[in-house]
Amino acid sequence: MIEFLKNMVMNVVQAVVKYIFMMVSLRNRYITNRKGRIRFRYIMPFIVLAVVFTAYLLGALIDFSKLTAVEPNSKVIAGYNDPQGVSADMAYAQDPSLSAQSGNAHDDNVSALQEVTGDIAVAMIAPAPEKKEIVRLKPKESILKLGKGGTLTGVLDDAGFTKGEAYKMVQAMQADYDPRDLKVGQEIHIRYDANYSSGKGVYEFSEMVIHKNPIDYVSVVMDAQGQYKSSVKKIPVEKKLYSGDANIEVSLYGSSLKAGIPESVIADLIYIYSWDVDFQRDIRQGDQVDVLYEQLEDKDGKKVASGDILYARLNVNGEDIPVYRYERSNGDVDYYTIDGRSVRKALMKTPIDGARLSSGFGMRKHPVLGYGKMHKGIDFAAPRGTPIYAAGDGTLEYAGRFSSYGNYIRIRHNSSLKTAYAHMNNLAKGMSVGKRVKQGQIIGYVGTTGRSTGPHLHYEVLKNNVQVNPKNLKLPQGDTLKGDELARFKTKAAKLDKQYSSLRSADPLVAYQ
Repeated sequence: MIEFLKNMVMNVVQAVVKYIFMMVSLRNRYITNRKGRIRFRYIMPFIVLAVVFTAYLLGALIDFSKLTAVEPNSKVIAGYNDPQGVSADMAYAQDPSLSAQSGNAHDDNVSALQEVTGDIAVAMIAPAPEKKEIVRLKPKESILKLGKGGTLTGVLDDAGFTKGEAYKMVQAMQADYDPRDLKVGQEIHIRYDANYSSGKGVYEFSEMVIHKNPIDYVSVVMDAQGQYKSSVKKIPVEKKLYSGDANIEVSLYGSSLKAGIPESVIADLIYIYSWDVDFQRDIRQGDQVDVLYEQLEDKDGKKVASGDILYARLNVNGEDIPVYRYERSNGDVDYYTIDGRSVRKALMKTPIDGARLSSGFGMRKHPVLGYGKMHKGIDFAAPRGTPIYAAGDGTLEYAGRFSSYGNYIRIRHNSSLKTAYAHMNNLAKGMSVGKRVKQGQIIGYVGTTGRSTGPHLHYEVLKNNVQVNPKNLKLPQGDTLKGDELARFKTKAAKLDKQYSSLRSADPLVAYQ
């Protein structure tokens, strides 16, 4: 196509040149070569003129396009020759968005570029600048952990807070939580929210959260006056009911855990039966345990904490020992047998969880001294740090280092009965002479202080200041429900039996509403 146009142009130019030279009576041989084509020296001026003329035409077209072109987002107002006959003032009146004052075509807020050619007036309205949408930032959270020997102030200081800010935050929360109660590895959650006051999102401190327990947590925020404020809040939870059972193969703990019963529920189960059952000597292979328990879950169904055991049945050597949780009319809560007798006695038989009886009461070859010596207590082997419980209500008569016993506590329960705990790794916080303790309260942790070959608890029962064999000691029974209280308990026990049976027949882990 291009070659065709080129040849056509050359033929036209040659024809024109020949015609011109014929008009001026020039001989043909002067203007053409042997092939009959016009000599190049005569064509060149015409080519130059053609190029100049073409450039002129293109320039005119470009100027005209500038005159009439309108930006895609611009508004054009035509004047005298507009076919609609709409003047600029009328256009502004019809579209108030072109001016802050309707009908005023000369408003200072309107940017217009006007060019006039002949009797055509064109106004080019500059498009309004587009508003940039602010990008909304999601809150972000930092999780800090308390290191060994560290403090909350130090953790906040390392996180970027000034020493003054860290001090004020700690001071604000002390009314709700003692920072000294923080444990190594405990998490401190810091949340940051975006502030858009400057036109863009800038992260600023929003809240500090420290959990006191699985449900309660301390929240520290900054108020409108820039002061730190503390409050205690709760995670919204829902109680769900679950059931489980286990055939005991070796130990109650291991078999229950294998059957899917939560570890915390097993610990509570052992505690409930610890007044009546010696878990080291009474439990046999083939025994069975059933349990009905609550579980606290968040809105997503995730377990937050274990609730209470409502019903349990332990079958030991063919004998059933069912117990039920019951709240009396005066608000006291305890576990009762089916006849309304409290399982709680003056002393627990086993003041420690998950321990192995390593040495009983009586004569034995002393593991350190190497000769026969009366062993005036019971030894429970357990990992270092295992909690030790007060066997009964009472007052601390001794707390501290005591001869070959190492770290030692002695509790006076009444005028004739005492219990002693030896070789502890350390005493629980607040344990001192004169301190009142409740049955089941943690008083210390298993260790191997004093004359000891390994971590264990040496437990003694003293009657009239003489060590006696706990297994042979006759202890008073717990309270017994009577009258209307017993009738209400019976109704409650029947309901728990029905709930357990219903859950077991459907699914071992079915929640109730």
